[in-house]
Amino acid sequence: MRIKSFLTALLCCASFASVQENISSPKLYLNIVVDQLRTDFMYEFSGLYGDGGFKRLLAGGCVYPNSYYAFENVDRASAMATLMTGTNPYVNGIVGERWFDRKTLRTLSCVEDKSYKGLYSISPYAPTRLNAITITDEMKRASRGKAIVCAIAPDEDAAVISGGHAPDAALWKNNSAGFWSSSTYYGVYPQWAADMNKKVQGRSAKWEPMLDKERYNHFGEKAASFSYSFDGKNKVRTYKTTACMNDEVVEMALAFLKESDAGKDNIADCLSLTFYAGNIDGRPMEQRPLEIQDIYARLDKSLETLFGELDKSVGMENVVVSLSSTGYVMVSGDDGAEYRLPSGTIYMERVKALLDVYLGAIFGKGEYVEGVYGPQLYFDNGFIENQKLDKLDVISRSVEFLKSLDGVEDVFSIYHLGGNLSPELQYVKNGYNQACSGDVWLRLMPGWKVAGSALTLTNEVYRTPIMFPIIIYGSGIEHEVVEAMTPANVLAGEMARILHIRRPNDNCLRVF
Repeated sequence: MRIKSFLTALLCCASFASVQENISSPKLYLNIVVDQLRTDFMYEFSGLYGDGGFKRLLAGGCVYPNSYYAFENVDRASAMATLMTGTNPYVNGIVGERWFDRKTLRTLSCVEDKSYKGLYSISPYAPTRLNAITITDEMKRASRGKAIVCAIAPDEDAAVISGGHAPDAALWKNNSAGFWSSSTYYGVYPQWAADMNKKVQGRSAKWEPMLDKERYNHFGEKAASFSYSFDGKNKVRTYKTTACMNDEVVEMALAFLKESDAGKDNIADCLSLTFYAGNIDGRPMEQRPLEIQDIYARLDKSLETLFGELDKSVGMENVVVSLSSTGYVMVSGDDGAEYRLPSGTIYMERVKALLDVYLGAIFGKGEYVEGVYGPQLYFDNGFIENQKLDKLDVISRSVEFLKSLDGVEDVFSIYHLGGNLSPELQYVKNGYNQACSGDVWLRLMPGWKVAGSALTLTNEVYRTPIMFPIIIYGSGIEHEVVEAMTPANVLAGEMARILHIRRPNDNCLRVF
């Protein structure tokens, strides 16, 4: 749903404010983000759960089942930045996992920074492109650096962003050798993580159903069982989209809790964990019905294991938990054409070539577009200036041409985003950032996908926003289910209130 009522958002903020009455300062903030977790699946698969994971949160926490992101083209990185800062990409600068860099004319990761070196990895990452302050940054500032902050995630963007600018450690699993990696940005690599690398490297991972396959009957049709082992060139990438990865994140979390002083004094510390609840390799759910149910069932068990350990080591009465989601579903492959559904693929390199020909016929031959990424086009400002052309005229004609292409629902440009905006255009602006967004970007028709070329069809896909839960659980928080539409950017401010620290900068009640 693209347009949300501002009044509804304000009412939701007021209900958030009520959940933290009479809460004493916790010793540990456990921030859990589950990539692609869906509200409907979380409830649908409840028959597969024990009592100590999802059911514990749902029975004792304040639950917001209809949460959403107030911008388009949500992905893991942009969602994580919004949750942690309480701001949208327009402010926090993270418009996606990757974007086209005008300086180098190549795509780069949102956390790439060659000023640093990788640890257990050749790739350098740091939070330097994150423009806004996170809730974990405020925890560090409020405690004068004494709060312990650690972020653990399958992927580098999730770990780096959820850790903020000043964590003690941020760890992710690299895609080559499968080591838990970090960066010199964070200082010395933790010994407990080095010990875990030795432990996991000797394993032969295998994923099979945790429960009797007859229990996985939530989609009606009975499906055959499954068994995955991980080898070949993309074995780590595939492994990271399975329930095995969630088990390993919990294992890392338990090692951190055992070896650190987190939660052992009266200064609130933070452990940020990212889990996965999409389907293996992004395959359509209809093709992998058992796998998605098993992921939720095993994630529930992983949460129960984690909460059980916290009961013993810190005491859950001293812990506040937030559970949220990245709020999108990523599906690769062509699953619509088989059933004659409205579907198709926009190949952006072809769009670039066609647009250059069209503009060349009007203004003179040349390469007007210097790069594309996702549904965005980046124009060559230097070329346009050298040709003494009016960029507004060039962009306006480009928009009209692009609107005529099959699969394009609408086209937006930088010139749409000024002045008093309608809720629809404000929704678009929220996902834009001047430093890294394109000059023109496409909104595709439902069922259509975007790809750079035929070779990248399965890598760049159209992501559909979904309703996801936000749950706040902890001592002093009364159980409540709030059905109102809940903007994701409210979470950071509410956690700041519970932790008795100031909200991250530019975090406000503004949704549009």
